[in-house]
Amino acid sequence: MARRLLAGTAAVFALALLLFPQAGGDAARAGLELCGKVILPALFPYFVLSNLAIRLGLGQRLAELLDPVMEPVFHVGGAGSAALALGILGGYPVGAETVRTLLEEGQLSREEAQRLLCFCNNSGPAFILAVAGSTVFGSVTTGIFLLMVHILAALTVGIVLRGEALPSTGSRRRKETSTTPAASLLPQAVKQALNSSLQVSAYVVLFNIVIGLLQALPWPSAVSDSLLSPLLSGLLELSNGVCALELWVQSPLGLAVCAFLLGWGGLSVHCQTAALLEGSGLRLGPYLGAKLLQGTVSAGLALAGAWLMPGLLPAALVGQRIELFSVFPLSVGTGAVLWLAAGLLLAKRSGKSIRERV
Repeated sequence: MARRLLAGTAAVFALALLLFPQAGGDAARAGLELCGKVILPALFPYFVLSNLAIRLGLGQRLAELLDPVMEPVFHVGGAGSAALALGILGGYPVGAETVRTLLEEGQLSREEAQRLLCFCNNSGPAFILAVAGSTVFGSVTTGIFLLMVHILAALTVGIVLRGEALPSTGSRRRKETSTTPAASLLPQAVKQALNSSLQVSAYVVLFNIVIGLLQALPWPSAVSDSLLSPLLSGLLELSNGVCALELWVQSPLGLAVCAFLLGWGGLSVHCQTAALLEGSGLRLGPYLGAKLLQGTVSAGLALAGAWLMPGLLPAALVGQRIELFSVFPLSVGTGAVLWLAAGLLLAKRSGKSIRERV
């Protein structure tokens, strides 16, 4: 059944390319430009950092500090806090990449990694604050609210889906850091980061083409002029869906749709995640269910917040046209500042821990 569905989708895609070759070509060029100017510069260094940090023992160091929190609250070892932190800071799909690395390094069991995957792969604060908040809704306050909703929804999903407590996590926490020679750690991290970045970029281009072809279709005004348009676009690809909300920035429903899309992540992100997890043995079904739950919880929290805090929305500019290329550099810059602050904080905390042990 799945093979027939895939074959049918491929046939429809091929037909659409034949009917709208100009739209498909323009979308492909825009997708490649987006990858070259934004995706690769934004994700590649973060992939390198996350791989290198885990291989250098960040997961074990955090496990020593956060086991008392992670195990009782989420029923995963403290090493999982590395994936949670990096996933929140780096955005999609850095969290999934970190989970796979922790699993490969033996710092998490497969069951722990499966649970962790359900709530650690999230939209980054750079995108939420700079694009969704400041640019689309015209308010830093709205961006901060969306970020808090996003994180709270992710943590809620982690608690709801934590399952029963797992035994024998202590022996894994005491496992020695990878015995890979230090001289090989950086080349391995760079190689893995490059492979991951290319996989992500390929899906970005593919879904950019799909969205371009869909936009070329003669949609009825009931769809194109309603919230269905950004919702359907965001179900496929997150950034296009969020930026298409420019006509709904003063509506609580627009805020709820934005929160839902940030929590859901988009089919493009999920395909990127599936590519990164290939060969790991981790199942995508529970992850997709968790992301749908996170999006639903986020939408509910956003609606409640809009009702309780009506001042969230009036600052927005209705009807402005959001261009992805104009807002992503701001997102990348914001991300760099946040990562630098987190790195300094972690280095300070690690130095303090070493002095305490001495």
